[in-house]
Amino acid sequence: MNPWIRWRDDEAQTEPAWRWLAEWVAMPALLATPPRPLADMGEPLSRLDESARNKFIARLGAERVRQDLAARARHAASGTADRLRVRTGDLSRLPDAVLYPKNSEDVLALLALCARADIAVSPFGSGSGSGALPERGAHAALVSFDLSALSHLISVDTMSGLARAEAGITAEDLARQLAAHGMMLKGEIAGSLGGYIACNHHVPWLQATKLATPQGLVASGSAPGSQGALGIITSASIRVRALPAKIEYRRYLFADFAGGLAALREAERQGLARAGASLSDAGETRFQLQMERIGQHPTFSQWLGELYRQVRRFDREAALLTIGFCGTESEADAARRRFASLSRRLGALTLGACTPQKSDHRDMLLDRGLALDWFETTTHWSKLPAVYSAMRTSLDRTMRAQAPRNGAHGQVLARVSDATHEGAKLRFTIIFPRLLGSDVVQAEIIREAAFKALAEFASPDGPLEEQLRAAIRQTLDPKAILNPGKL
Repeated sequence: MNPWIRWRDDEAQTEPAWRWLAEWVAMPALLATPPRPLADMGEPLSRLDESARNKFIARLGAERVRQDLAARARHAASGTADRLRVRTGDLSRLPDAVLYPKNSEDVLALLALCARADIAVSPFGSGSGSGALPERGAHAALVSFDLSALSHLISVDTMSGLARAEAGITAEDLARQLAAHGMMLKGEIAGSLGGYIACNHHVPWLQATKLATPQGLVASGSAPGSQGALGIITSASIRVRALPAKIEYRRYLFADFAGGLAALREAERQGLARAGASLSDAGETRFQLQMERIGQHPTFSQWLGELYRQVRRFDREAALLTIGFCGTESEADAARRRFASLSRRLGALTLGACTPQKSDHRDMLLDRGLALDWFETTTHWSKLPAVYSAMRTSLDRTMRAQAPRNGAHGQVLARVSDATHEGAKLRFTIIFPRLLGSDVVQAEIIREAAFKALAEFASPDGPLEEQLRAAIRQTLDPKAILNPGKL
């Protein structure tokens, strides 16, 4: 196990942005916890037998059947607990091979081979990157399907506002390929298309999916949130719209989360946020603004702006709203002016134009003795404050109980996005100091507590839906090779 090593004084001076984070989680310092080099780890033998391997190679070619340690380790580090295992030298959950299918026909053929040989399958490329790899012991072997080659926009119907794309396409490539047709997705996405659908129960822009199963290819509406346990998504039909002449994103700072939430609801009701909007609570706002300053020296104007916000009491409770206006030049400008008027009535500060950026800080934090995980749920506006409060309380209590020293604690950051007339998505990000030597167990305990808290707000139809999915799974995957342990 890696020891906690305090950063040298000269290193600490060059990274002032990290000192606040140590204080934020009540730790005396952020300590160096680099990953063990793969070369120093004992690679577990692959359980994939020669017969199955040769059949995979016959279908894909040798270059698309990988069994080297680097490929196996990369495809075992999806969720937080799995990343911690690999970083500290626990390779017990490595897949026995990584397969790179070129198209949906490959996926179907590989699944049939795996079913006959009792080989478990885990698709790689989840949208959240917060899942967990199944244990290796229940089946003859475990392989990971990397769908990155399934990255094409198949068709675009501009008249009906529908497009069809392969599951491995990333958010960036999907936006670029749609833009070539003068279109854009009617919503938001992170990661790969198939992975995002598999990890989110509520996907309003999704029309239908095609699932590859051991029994063949099926069209299904049960794919959202299935985490690959019902089949591997090979393509999806999605709702799109014409690319507007203008898209402009702006940021507004509200005195508190309640004020930002009121503005977000009203913006949705009036149809102002046509390019999307997201609201960060006080914790995420502070984290986001601090991380933007890493490696930067604040300018005089930035210092004055910070001082002005403190005088106006936009400090520890402030909530940041990012909203996108789009349409023709006049439509986008009119929507921006209407929202600016609304935000002023609610006492917000206008921070100006911005370019939305999505950053993954997991490995950066892991290098400093911290861990990051997240959980998402979609709920009605009327329930959102209660879910927000209950989840924060539950997660805070659990992280304090699992802290490495008395008084230390984690932080719960929340974001509201994907707003509709009925409700919105609520995403919780947690950052906590690792309990070295037991950090995998620590991460799993905290994650289990989060799901338990979320289950209390599940709809009454939840158990019935689970029974239906279990019946579908038994029909499509009778040998249970698809992501064992999921659902």
